Amino acid sequence: MALMATLFLSFSLLLSDVAAADPTATLHADPDPAATYLVIPSGKRAAHRNMINAAIQKNHRNSVALSHRAYLFAEGDDPVRAKRDFDAALEYAGQDPVFRRHVLWSRGWVNYDLGSVDVALQDWTKAQQLHGGHPYWVTYTYALGYWTMGSRELALRWFDATVRAIPAWGTDAGFEQKIKYWRPHQQTQMRALFAEWRSRHPITAG
Repeated sequence: MALMATLFLSFSLLLSDVAAADPTATLHADPDPAATYLVIPSGKRAAHRNMINAAIQKNHRNSVALSHRAYLFAEGDDPVRAKRDFDAALEYAGQDPVFRRHVLWSRGWVNYDLGSVDVALQDWTKAQQLHGGHPYWVTYTYALGYWTMGSRELALRWFDATVRAIPAWGTDAGFEQKIKYWRPHQQTQMRALFAEWRSRHPITAG
């Protein structure tokens, strides 16, 4: 019995060493309330913007509302005001780990959309570190970032990790559902990654 316990401990330590050496080997399935965004219904963008502005007027330190408005500014090709709101959101988030992660996670997506993918990965890495665990969004987000930057093999390893944690990503229907609300250029990159991943992994069509 003692021998079995020793062998089990040794195996567990080995797995820990592997995960430390290759973060894509870690199971990323932890929930993260900071990784949320608002889906704007078609034709409701003005009402959505008014709602966010009203929230900020009520509390100018509302870091979540400031992050959402920053994203809208970025979508409207106004990176100066987007940066202003993100800077304010980070300041008002203080040391609260959830609010601070939300700002960094959101800013990462904006930086990605602006073409600063390396900066986006820095934001996402900081958000992951603040989480302290292994949040579910890390794998597919890193996969997207590295694929876009041309690090295809690393991106595919991160996508392998995505499917291990969330198997729906590995099916046709599940994949399309996951990126349903992504922006078109994000979808284009992710579909190219998925096509390459499919060519290496037999998957189901469901």
